[in-house]
Amino acid sequence: MAETKAEKPGRLVIAGCGLHPGHITAETVNAISNAELVMVVVPNPLSIVHIQSLNPRVENLAKAYGEFVDRQHIYTAMAERIISTVRNGVDLCVVFYGHPAVFVDSTHIARRILLAEGYSVQMLPGISAEDCLFADLGIDPGESGCQSYEATQFLLNYHQLHTGAYLLLWQIGLTAAHLLRSLRLNGQGISAIVQLLQQWYPDDHLICVYEAATLPGQSPRTQWMPLSELENAMLQDWSTLVVPPLTPLVLAEERLAWLGIEADRVAELANFSQLWKERIHEEQ
Repeated sequence: MAETKAEKPGRLVIAGCGLHPGHITAETVNAISNAELVMVVVPNPLSIVHIQSLNPRVENLAKAYGEFVDRQHIYTAMAERIISTVRNGVDLCVVFYGHPAVFVDSTHIARRILLAEGYSVQMLPGISAEDCLFADLGIDPGESGCQSYEATQFLLNYHQLHTGAYLLLWQIGLTAAHLLRSLRLNGQGISAIVQLLQQWYPDDHLICVYEAATLPGQSPRTQWMPLSELENAMLQDWSTLVVPPLTPLVLAEERLAWLGIEADRVAELANFSQLWKERIHEEQ
């Protein structure tokens, strides 16, 4: 989304480069190429090489991970560096892996402050791990619905969980790690997540630990297991937990009258959809 209200020198473009060089968009390539300076938080070395080939003026913001342990200090340090650079009149492009608005506090901090000060700010989308997950697992979130939470946020807050929809828990390997001021994996957090999920799902409900590919041509990691075995699974800090629907959707027949639709018509459409899916499954 372009948001420009600036006459001041200095400009910020926030871009996402996806998870590997094959994901980067033409729009982001153009932003990188035309910037006076490019700052990156990109763990994939191939992506960094690609960005440097587009613009040699590259600064690695990820060095903040080596300077601080607490994640909030890391994100704040990144945001402060971005803000001070734009205030100095630089046409800056900041590139984060995946999507720059997803699980990236520093981009939101910098965007809000610089917009309030009258600078030009634009955020460009990137291919996220969620995009890859839908493609790799063949999930259509519009079919039954999809609930998406950061794992620690899900654990520490009350939620009205819908077991007829998919549940995605991001950064499952880091559950509650920030409460310990640590970046390490935390077995106690995983145990708590299992205990929480057992309030809605049986122990034998199949779940999937998912990790998107980070190299072109690489296969994603998809490890299926019963819920009861999650505590023994090999997890990374970027692992995502996928919990498929347990219960079917229930038609709210009383709402059909609001639309002037008869229940028989809805059932007819539902049966057609199910028959079509069964036909596709048989052909596969």
